[in-house]
Amino acid sequence: MGKAQRARLKRTEEEERALREREMKKAERRENIKITAIVVSILLVIAIIVTTICVVVNMVKSTGNYLRNKVGVYSENFEVNNAMMSYFFRDTYATTVQNAISQLGMAATYYGMIPDTSKPLRDQTNSAGKTWYDYFMEAAANNVSNMLVLAEAAKEEGITLTENETNRIDKVLADLKADAEENGEKVEDVIHENYGLGVKESDIKDALEIYYLSQKYYFYKYEGIEISDDEIKDYYDEHKDDYFVVSYKVYTFSEDDDDDDKDDKDDNDKDSVSKKPNILARELGTAKSPEEFDSKLRELIKDKFDKEEDLDTAIENTLKENETLKEDSEYSEWLFDEKTEVGDTKLITSDDGDVAVYMLTEKSHLNESPTKNVRHILFSLSDYETEDECKAAAEDLLAEYKKDASEDKFAELALKYSSDPGSYSVGGLYRNVAKGQMVEEFEDWLFDDARKAGDCDIVKTSYGYHVMYYVGEGSPAWEADVSETLRSEKYSDIVEDLTEKHEVTVNTKKLKNIPDIY
Repeated sequence: MGKAQRARLKRTEEEERALREREMKKAERRENIKITAIVVSILLVIAIIVTTICVVVNMVKSTGNYLRNKVGVYSENFEVNNAMMSYFFRDTYATTVQNAISQLGMAATYYGMIPDTSKPLRDQTNSAGKTWYDYFMEAAANNVSNMLVLAEAAKEEGITLTENETNRIDKVLADLKADAEENGEKVEDVIHENYGLGVKESDIKDALEIYYLSQKYYFYKYEGIEISDDEIKDYYDEHKDDYFVVSYKVYTFSEDDDDDDKDDKDDNDKDSVSKKPNILARELGTAKSPEEFDSKLRELIKDKFDKEEDLDTAIENTLKENETLKEDSEYSEWLFDEKTEVGDTKLITSDDGDVAVYMLTEKSHLNESPTKNVRHILFSLSDYETEDECKAAAEDLLAEYKKDASEDKFAELALKYSSDPGSYSVGGLYRNVAKGQMVEEFEDWLFDDARKAGDCDIVKTSYGYHVMYYVGEGSPAWEADVSETLRSEKYSDIVEDLTEKHEVTVNTKKLKNIPDIY
């Protein structure tokens, strides 16, 4: 074989080998593509399955059946399933958080009074080392247990909700729908957001029926407790120191009040600045009478206020009337010391440098302040689209009452129409109301010197329009306090007996199936 022929053969072999390699690579790529397609298909199928499962799970959850089929708390005649418990759980949470924030703002979270509202409750623990979920669930379960005890007692005594009371429950749900529509939302979505996925109107209604029945029995039993004069006297003789009070004035000077002045001072003048609260307090402390206290204080703080009325309010707020003794309190023990006389002053410096000036204005004495008995029917502004409609409803009821005026008639109307949850079930009655318990407009009418038993009128407050009925004078404040203490003690004994009589079961394991807040 010649040299040229061998060269051609070699080239042919190399070309064939290269061809085979290309074919092998093509086949390998086709196989990789095939495997990738299979993997992608599998992943796509898994994603579809997962999505479908999530959709199905959410659909199942949205029905609420998985909640309704589990009974977390029950007694002989009443059951509270997990859908109802979800309502009570979230209501307990919301009420606690709102109350804490109203007192301290968002600092309530810093002080550990409430959890971080942006995180799941199961992911957070409180100061006791318990998850916030468990804390609120236990609180809700305790509340519901107490409700069931009272509901069982009500059933045993034949106490049921009247048509007016069931109408109140229907109105709660109607208001919920109206609010949702006003905000362009579906009522189902609002309920799910506030009370948990799967909770329905029927669950809220069932929960409220138990709540209203328990409240009705509470008022029925509590108001029916009678306290004799001898019981009041005996209790007072044993605890008389608890019913003596003093009145005084107090104003606190703080270093923070002088921030504007500090900006204009040299850093080396810190000592003179830090002494300023002391200097102001000592000046006020030279006052010898309440009138002189007010006069000196006005001069010392007038530059802090742009409006004269704000200054007047600040001075008025220095007066504290009918305060009881606070144990282990330096200022309180000084006020109650028999050696302290009206017009005496005392300066107390806190750890942060604030200086409070106290002046005794009335020595320790038995609290004989007058109280009043009153009934009212509240027409809440939140129940009407306009204030005029709310006012008109109150005027219409007053006109109806005057056709057959009597206290019994007024009590009937209160039971039927009042929006006040704390008094409607007892005919709108508030007994032994002392000054400082009610809003200003309410008290101005109630404590008017010209007020006579049977007076009836309309009073507007921030809550709405109140149709008022003046019952008459109550007991002196100390006697009213003793009576209320004894009534509370007797009621506690009643509830203790009822709790032993009516067994309530809490299934903690089932309650843990209720979804977290977030």
